[in-house]
Amino acid sequence: MFRRWLANILIGMLSLWAIYAVLASAMGGAVVFPMSSTDDNSVPMWRLLAIRHAVFCTFAFYGAMHLLQGSKEVFPVHFLKTFLFFLGFVGLISTVARFAEGAIIPWTSWAIILFFIVAWAILHSASAPKYRRYFGSK
Repeated sequence: MFRRWLANILIGMLSLWAIYAVLASAMGGAVVFPMSSTDDNSVPMWRLLAIRHAVFCTFAFYGAMHLLQGSKEVFPVHFLKTFLFFLGFVGLISTVARFAEGAIIPWTSWAIILFFIVAWAILHSASAPKYRRYFGSK
């Protein structure tokens, strides 16, 4: 029960952040995670590429799932946890690559990656099959 409660709070917070980021972008500003307001030119390119690659990996995952299993209905939380997994994974790879090139990575960047990985783990745990029986037919 605690996992579902924690997952719902996490989903709510991420949803509010996403709405705020879209509205700020429409007004000419940019918001990077976690709630750092910047102008459009100061968003680090490696963060933009990590998000872009996470979107592509998520698209490729669902494309492969469709080709292997046909059209299958999935819950929105499945999409969210898939995207968070790829965002954490791709973010970790791009950050380690930058670190290997000699770039100094602030601890906040590592913390953001850790947050996405922990968020994925919470959602993955909370959406285990034993909790999905609520939506199935009896």
